[in-house]
Amino acid sequence: MMNAELWITFAAACAILFSLPSPLSHRVASYRAIRGKKTIIPAITGASIGIVTAMTAAAVPTLGFAYLSASLLEIVQWAGIGWLLLFMLWVFASPAVRLAKADNDNLPFKTASGVFTDCYCLALTPRFIAVFLALLPQFVTAGADNITLLAEMQALALLMSLVLALGHAVFAEKSLSLARQMSNQKRKPYQRRSYFISGRAVTAGYRRIAA
Repeated sequence: MMNAELWITFAAACAILFSLPSPLSHRVASYRAIRGKKTIIPAITGASIGIVTAMTAAAVPTLGFAYLSASLLEIVQWAGIGWLLLFMLWVFASPAVRLAKADNDNLPFKTASGVFTDCYCLALTPRFIAVFLALLPQFVTAGADNITLLAEMQALALLMSLVLALGHAVFAEKSLSLARQMSNQKRKPYQRRSYFISGRAVTAGYRRIAA
């Protein structure tokens, strides 16, 4: 069962994760800005239910991690922290370049069911499942019964995703404007060069470790 400290920590992690300029938050904001207020409810419910579904898929192996020894579970937790950091770097390195669209009628769906399905499927991707597969083990305890804990975390994640998705929808113009600003900054030549150099440095580091 979640205590107050665990509740606050997980809520903070969800708040950071769901507020990032990810493809999902951008899609929710885009539907609101381009298709109007009628898309708010199907967009945020589709995104939130998709997130909880992805979390459920990640919860199954997480329960298995709980039966590892304390030392092996610690290795899994550190690996998860590394993946979460890489995910955040990926989001900020290419926030809108790969997904930003012009402010016109170029979204794939118009009906409420189509908007819901689109946001649901976008949330239920291997990348989001991997994020929860990295996040959830941070809160489990080796050898303990964590089913109740994960169920409570799912309920909290659903609530947080609804609130943050609603925020992206209500403040859609600001959300899209921020994504465009980040996209424009990324297009600057010196920044492209710095990303290229950083990528080469990371590749060289992996090769050194592998050797």
